[in-house]
Amino acid sequence: MGLAAFALSTLIGCATTAQLEQAQSEAAQARQAAAAAEQAASQAAATAREALEAARAAQRAADASQRCCDENTRRIERLNQRLQEK
Repeated sequence: MGLAAFALSTLIGCATTAQLEQAQSEAAQARQAAAAAEQAASQAAATAREALEAARAAQRAADASQRCCDENTRRIERLNQRLQEK
């Protein structure tokens, strides 16, 4: 019996002990499922935060690498210009 049927039975005063036990069991299962879902969501959020931080770190490393390449390119261009002037 579902919770809605139990609620209806209770309202009209004809819930049996077995129905009460069944409703309590279903409620306990629903609480357990909700707790498990909450834990899974919390873990997913933590994983997403870690992934975002890793992506940001990778972007910072890529930016630093690009700056290094740009500086090396400028150095090579200056050296090339000096060699052409001689």
